[in-house]
Amino acid sequence: MPKILILITLSGLLATGYAQDATELDRRNGFKDIKMTSDISTYEGLIYKKDIEDEVFAGAKLYIPKKGHYESIGNLKIHELEVMTYRDSVYRIRVVTEKDPNLYKGLKKAFGEPEYAYRSNHYYWSADNLRLSYVSHSKNKIEMEYFSYVMTRRVKEEKKKDVQDIADDF
Repeated sequence: MPKILILITLSGLLATGYAQDATELDRRNGFKDIKMTSDISTYEGLIYKKDIEDEVFAGAKLYIPKKGHYESIGNLKIHELEVMTYRDSVYRIRVVTEKDPNLYKGLKKAFGEPEYAYRSNHYYWSADNLRLSYVSHSKNKIEMEYFSYVMTRRVKEEKKKDVQDIADDF
C-alpha cells in the first residue's frame, strides 16, 4: 500500500510541477510587450488606424503595428495584429498567425489545458483578469484574441458612477 501512495504523490507532483495553468495569463498580462490596461502611447511600434464600434466600449480605437514591428511569434509570421483601446487603455489584442501545431503546444505548455466553447467552436484559457481564445481563422491561419476582464469591470464601475451622479443631482 505505501508504494502506491508514493507513486500517486510523485505523479501528482510531476503533473503540477511542469504544467502551468490559466493564472499564468494574468502574470503575463498580454501579448509580447503589449500589456492589457496599459496606456497605448507607451508602444512605439503601434499606430492609430481608426475609431471602431463596440457595444461595451464606446469610443474604442483600433491600432495596428508599424512596418518592422510585431512581425512574428518565434518563427511564425504574424499576418494581422490589432490592438483595441478604450480611453487609451488596451482591452483587446487580436493576432492572426500561421497555423502550426507547435503554437497550440506552446500555449498549452504555458497556460495548461484549454476549455472548449461548443457554441462558438473555439478553445480558450480564462483567468481572473484575462481571457485568451484560440480558433481557426482560415485553412492555414490561426486567430488568438486576448481580452481584459479588468477593462469590462472598469466600464461597469464608470456606468454605476454615472447613474449615482445623476441620482445625487436630484
